[in-house]
Amino acid sequence: MNSEQLLIDKWRSLTSVQQQEVLDFVEFIAQKSLPQNQSRQRTQRVKKWLDWAEDNPKDSPGLPDEAVSRDSIYD
Repeated sequence: MNSEQLLIDKWRSLTSVQQQEVLDFVEFIAQKSLPQNQSRQRTQRVKKWLDWAEDNPKDSPGLPDEAVSRDSIYD
């Protein structure tokens, strides 16, 4: 049995939560193998987004329920 078939057989025996963990791990491995420049750019984008989020006032009012209701989204 080749490794691909073995992986598929084991995959099928996992719960959906465990399958998601495997997918997350595979994504982690794939990101580790990205060239350093791409990895660094991704890290910088995440940092900029987190900085932006931190700059927003903590006590600012959120959107009213009408703004995010299903009816108003599709108008």
